[in-house]
Amino acid sequence: MAGTIVVVDDDRLVLQMCQDVLEDAGYKTVCLQDGRALPVTVGTVRPALICLDIMMPGTDGLSLCRQLRSGPDAFRGPIVILSAKHYETDKRIAREVGASAFLEKPFAPEQLIRLVQDLLARKVSVRFWGVRGSIPTAAREFIGYGGNTPCVEVRFSGMEDSFILDGGTGLRELGRSRQGAKEPMHGLLFFTHFHWDHIQGLPFFAPAYVAGNTFKLLGPPQPTADLLQILGGQMASVYFPVGLDQFGARLSFQEIDEGTITVGPVTVDTLSTLHPGRALAYRLSFEGKRVVYATDNELPLGWKRDGGARHEVERFLAFFAGADLLIHDAQFTPEELERRRGWGHSAWSDALDLGVEAGVQQLILFHHDPDHNDAFLDAVGAAVQQRIAEAGSGMACELAREGHTVQIWVTI
Repeated sequence: MAGTIVVVDDDRLVLQMCQDVLEDAGYKTVCLQDGRALPVTVGTVRPALICLDIMMPGTDGLSLCRQLRSGPDAFRGPIVILSAKHYETDKRIAREVGASAFLEKPFAPEQLIRLVQDLLARKVSVRFWGVRGSIPTAAREFIGYGGNTPCVEVRFSGMEDSFILDGGTGLRELGRSRQGAKEPMHGLLFFTHFHWDHIQGLPFFAPAYVAGNTFKLLGPPQPTADLLQILGGQMASVYFPVGLDQFGARLSFQEIDEGTITVGPVTVDTLSTLHPGRALAYRLSFEGKRVVYATDNELPLGWKRDGGARHEVERFLAFFAGADLLIHDAQFTPEELERRRGWGHSAWSDALDLGVEAGVQQLILFHHDPDHNDAFLDAVGAAVQQRIAEAGSGMACELAREGHTVQIWVTI
């Protein structure tokens, strides 16, 4: 059996059609005409997915969705809102209360099946759009690993929203990949900090100029300006011909400090990194899988062999522990870091030792120096594999490459 799906709709014909289509596809169904019975049913049945009508006598699907997503026993699986009302406001509210998808009535049976199968694929996809640090590079000898500055996109099964980590020049490439898309784009853009290489793609992010798209921009508070002033400042007329106010997409801004926020079935934890100014690392958790993004973090040089420095990495070991994927700054060699201490970046050897010690499943070394060409990074990669073998570790490790995608599958 593929899993149990609960369908809630006061229309008997809709219920019967959904039941027939889903059971023909191998799913078990539980059908309810009264949404008020849903919370108890969810606690008893523990469904894989819920289809929920937006309007029913005595209650409404949006309020039920918000209720299901709250509290310590919150439902973390996909929730589909069914609606005969084709209002953009309802779609926006559905996303805000934690719905995974919005299906407009009337819908064809094949639409329902395709949506359910996609939502239950149960995976995390991580795509690297920009992997270079400090400044973009465009020379031929840098093509293999890529020259765009930091931008990583994380997608979760059952969610329309893109989780975008940093807005370097790689953000432009992400936007170009959405050209011609028929559906609106919705996303959350998490900035680790606001140095140029992490924000300079925003003015060139085409989806931000499209009406109907929505984006929430989040990042750590700064002592001298708020997020709107910081991100809008780089688009002031003296720097750029188009202002932030000319974006057509709906934008919202949220300052976040160390702590935890929840976005539907995804939990986002943050931790301050060792970098000049205020910067954060992000840990995204989804159905037991964890992706950690910790760029621009200067680990103490040789911390593993230097017992006195270990206390400085204990909080990172705890934050990274058991991660399925750790993306960590590794801009320098140990010799380079000797000359560049305080610049806010790690030696690849220290990041590697930290990943091994933290029991990370896979480590991707990130934020390549703009002077490190493909041949140089190939040599670093060979040294990485030798060090892993000498340590007897089973951790997978590679250097970040622009365009590479990592898939993390959730075990059912």
